[in-house]
Amino acid sequence: MSKKGKQKKKRLWKNLLLIIIIFFCGIIVYSYTLIKSTNAASGVKAKKVGIDEPVNILLLGVDAGDLDNKTDKNPKRSDTMMLIKYIPIENKIHILSIPRDTKVTINGKTQKMNAAHFFGGVPLTIETVENLLDEDVNYYVKVDYEGFKKCIDAIGGIDVVPEHDMNYDAYDIQIHFKKGERVHLDGEKAEQYVRWRKNNNEQGYATGDLGRISAQQDFMVKIYEKIKSPAGIIRIPKLLNTVAKYAETNMGPMDMLKYAFKLRKIDINNIDKSLIPGEPKYINGISYYIYDKNKKYNSNPVSKPVSNNNESKTEINKKDIKIKILNSTGVNRLASNYKDKLRDKGYDVIGIGNYDKKLNKTVIKVYNRDDYGTILKGDLKFGKIENEKDKNSSVDIVVILGSDSIK
Repeated sequence: MSKKGKQKKKRLWKNLLLIIIIFFCGIIVYSYTLIKSTNAASGVKAKKVGIDEPVNILLLGVDAGDLDNKTDKNPKRSDTMMLIKYIPIENKIHILSIPRDTKVTINGKTQKMNAAHFFGGVPLTIETVENLLDEDVNYYVKVDYEGFKKCIDAIGGIDVVPEHDMNYDAYDIQIHFKKGERVHLDGEKAEQYVRWRKNNNEQGYATGDLGRISAQQDFMVKIYEKIKSPAGIIRIPKLLNTVAKYAETNMGPMDMLKYAFKLRKIDINNIDKSLIPGEPKYINGISYYIYDKNKKYNSNPVSKPVSNNNESKTEINKKDIKIKILNSTGVNRLASNYKDKLRDKGYDVIGIGNYDKKLNKTVIKVYNRDDYGTILKGDLKFGKIENEKDKNSSVDIVVILGSDSIK
């Protein structure tokens, strides 16, 4: 190549580099201007930390409320709650999900976690999370479903391959995706995908809302991957514009930009996902998730928590669950039919009989391990769990069939 050609190529690279620098400087200036307008209406002040210290960001997804009324100030419950922990020294992100049914105490009364936002907005939600986990919440970001949809549209949508057939119809949402078929989700479809829990026929995630939490965590990682991609980077200004318009946060412009540029460098393999340790349980007929402070988080999404002691964990075998079935309905052979159904599913049904009082709703009396009742209810798809705690009982579960069992 001639000397003149080399100089021309050198100038070309310099010009290209200059264009790239100007582009990213433009993003920074534009982003700063936009983010300044993102209002922390809650009045909650950020708890800033040193540049190399871990930081906790609470992500809140709330009910949309009246989408036609932009000034709607009616209280809303939080539908999704994740604590995003960024650990600079390890260059890691940890996504910790808090089930909306988590049992907490609010103003001296037992409530579910999602009620905190309803009763006291962001301030009470942060206070409740901090009391539950014994950790500071440094920043928060709150968005409703409308904002979520706009953000997904801003980054150009997300591609997914559903692991389940999804067919659910309600007055406010219709969900229809086929298992194994790749689909491109715009904002509208993304809302359907992350909200799905079960189908019209009651079949869905084996662990109910916990299964949905796992899917939402995976979707968060896909959003992160999309933003990091070349196609995503050029959409950052549009995304920030959307965040400024639809999100609420107490993170200042410079902090937001600082963490955004740090987080985009994290490898996808350095993102851990987990659920606060605990188990679903019915208390006085109400479903709660009971947080176990004595167990530590597992890095696998919504899997069984790892105990701080070295107890060995074994999988539950249904043939080890001894069940007795009682019929309160007066319908002939109902208990016998359910005996056959449960035996086909692997349970050890050791007896059947009649119950002397008619019940409308099936009762699942659990005398041993609480998780036995959760597993059985998952197979029955109906019934109310009552924990009796009698280790001397000859059976693990007594099912009293009510009118809801007649099909």
